[in-house]
Amino acid sequence: MRDFYPSELREVQWIEGIVRDVADLYCYEEYDTPLLEPIEIFAAKSSDELVNEQSFIVEKKKGERLILRPEITPSLARMVASRLQEFKKPLRWFSIPTCYRYERPQRGRMRSFRQINFDILGENSLQAEIEMFNIIISILTCYGATSKQFQIFYNNRRFVDAICRVVLGIPEDKMPLLYKTIDKSEKMDDNEFKKYASESFQDAFTLQGIMKLKTSKNVEDLLNSFENLSEEFYKSEGYKEIKKLEDLIKINKISDYCSFSSSVVRGLDYYTGTVFEVFDTGSENIRALSGGGRYDDLLSLFSEEKLSGVGFGMGVLMLALFLKSYNLLPDYAGTKDYTDIIYIIPLTEDVSLYANEIAKIIREEDFPCIVDYKFKNLKNQLKKASDLGVLIVLILGSKEMEQKIITIKNMRTQEQTSVKYESIINEIYDLIDNYAGALPDE
Repeated sequence: MRDFYPSELREVQWIEGIVRDVADLYCYEEYDTPLLEPIEIFAAKSSDELVNEQSFIVEKKKGERLILRPEITPSLARMVASRLQEFKKPLRWFSIPTCYRYERPQRGRMRSFRQINFDILGENSLQAEIEMFNIIISILTCYGATSKQFQIFYNNRRFVDAICRVVLGIPEDKMPLLYKTIDKSEKMDDNEFKKYASESFQDAFTLQGIMKLKTSKNVEDLLNSFENLSEEFYKSEGYKEIKKLEDLIKINKISDYCSFSSSVVRGLDYYTGTVFEVFDTGSENIRALSGGGRYDDLLSLFSEEKLSGVGFGMGVLMLALFLKSYNLLPDYAGTKDYTDIIYIIPLTEDVSLYANEIAKIIREEDFPCIVDYKFKNLKNQLKKASDLGVLIVLILGSKEMEQKIITIKNMRTQEQTSVKYESIINEIYDLIDNYAGALPDE
């Protein structure tokens, strides 16, 4: 797990600030959930591997097991189901929670991690998928990324179901195993994958079909690799959905950012339709930046009412690594701007009360303010203010306190003057206005 020092936390907040700006543009509202949840809601809706191998389990009392949230979607389902009738559909919600997984820490993966989540609930049309794609594109392009640096790879689980059921003859009870097998395919070369798949599927025709699902990057090429596809397949919901989604991608002019990939199936059990993952197209970041999809029955554990949704998660750590790989994370993201901070230097401890009185007046005017309590060496104190990048320094000695005046120094021009106590706010405004006016136009 990770500590965040101030400069590191500023980077994270800068990254998340852009996400929140995009959320506002698309009218998504922020929500949050408890850190601990009953394990049952994840056992019912997430993968067995996620719950039993990759999660932190808390058992305060025997038989009462809680889970540190490894993701947030089942918690979202619980929240929505409990007040379903109160909300007008569709719901557009987002969250940036800290989640926890008991995994081996490595590049792009920690045991605690911030994760950006967007979900639209109660929108049945494939326009919801397009909205998710557009949000992802908006987020990444706001940082300056281009379609040459990332791609949204999409597929459809109903489409894969139709191929496996109608074409390959795989029984329904083997489908979860098939998805688990294909989901691992990106981490293996063809020989490793064939060996892994053959442990679960011995039939040569089935194995050949699974290998095609691993490698196909085009819907038509995938279908052309099978002979004599039946009318039943072409009438299937999955085939119709994947073709309509591709049409919508073209109509919305986001084809440069989106590519079909038959190996994208997502490992979580609750996905039912469109699934997608976002990858860096370079070689430095091999993990997905983001992943998500459509779920039709996520509320079933909490409610009899059906509510379809589409959502995605995007790890903040992987996003930061992606931005750094392409020099899209500016230096200023991790630095604090001290320009508008008023730096007060009381020359002796006797003047500290006067300094705090002035600081209070300045803060009441919404100017941030630092009082330097060293009381030792004016030259060193001025150097510290200069190193921080401060524009305005107030110097207070016994004379200033007695005469109710303030020595104000412009750190850019090195000019200083004495002003009356009651004039200090106007003087600060004048200095800041003059400084802003002296900056070159962007």
